Amino acid sequence: MGLCPDHRRRLGPRDGGPGRAFVGGCAYGAVIAALAAVLLSDASKAGAQAPRVYKIGILTDAMVPWHSSTEGFRDGLGALGYVQGSNVIFEARAAQADLSRVPALAAELIRLKPDLLLCVSDACRRDTTQIPIVFTQVSDPVRLGLVDSIARPGGNVTGIANLRVDLTAKRLELFRETVPSLRRVLVAYDPRRIEEQEAVTAARAAAKRLGLTLLEHPISSRLEIEPALAALEEGGRDGILIVQAGTNLNVPGRSLEVATSNNLPTMYPASFWSALGALVSYGPDQYAQGRQAARLAHKILTGTPPAQIPVELPDVIEFVVNLKTAKRLGLQVPPSVLLRADRTIR
Repeated sequence: MGLCPDHRRRLGPRDGGPGRAFVGGCAYGAVIAALAAVLLSDASKAGAQAPRVYKIGILTDAMVPWHSSTEGFRDGLGALGYVQGSNVIFEARAAQADLSRVPALAAELIRLKPDLLLCVSDACRRDTTQIPIVFTQVSDPVRLGLVDSIARPGGNVTGIANLRVDLTAKRLELFRETVPSLRRVLVAYDPRRIEEQEAVTAARAAAKRLGLTLLEHPISSRLEIEPALAALEEGGRDGILIVQAGTNLNVPGRSLEVATSNNLPTMYPASFWSALGALVSYGPDQYAQGRQAARLAHKILTGTPPAQIPVELPDVIEFVVNLKTAKRLGLQVPPSVLLRADRTIR
């Protein structure tokens, strides 16, 4: 033991008698050091903090809590290292297309004291000033009072604006190019919603420029859509332009059912509907918006206040053509339209 040359010696008379051996001071130090290491290790384990588990509330006005937007949000967080059941727990609530349920569901989520709330579409409100909120699928968050401005939200809310109103004129233009025989277009909307009123105003101006007749039909109950849909005629001259933001009146779903049964062309604001059989769609990809919202949520969870995170525009805007639907309608989509399409469904 080169480091402790006097680790063992013989006891003399003054040490307690001849011939008796003992372990010297250096060996005692080694034992004490070993015991200290064990104690420190145990103390370190006892004092170590368990990984933080974030609680995230999700509120949507859709029929089910998990759909393209919310799944995109969950997957986006997963890509950033948030594993469900490990370091994040989701509490998801769906209003099932009934906006009257939204306030109670929002209050329920707030009582759970989540670290963050994701609000989809019109489910987003300033129900709390303490819990950070990220929204998606909101056309004009400033007009709705969710943020002070796009660049400086100024409160506990930020998110992704969906440009629903801004893209309405372009949707009608692409619709007309896809269906050259188009002459009349039905636009059913909820007059109680500001952004739907604005979308119809934009469609009206575009229709005049394109030589189309706009059939404006305000509705405030589900039954009111039926007379408007019944007035449409087959043959390629009539079509349906969807501008609705919410799902409470089920105009998008019911319109697609009627369009499919009566061979009517349709233009929708999201590719989700093209996958279900709409002829064309033009607008932000809802799944991509969810993933984009996840990036904002990550910034907030890692310390950046929502007030300092500008509202973003969608990363992905798609023009999608469903060629299976075109074939069923007997429609030959112009080559120029196919060249402009970001994606086709065959």
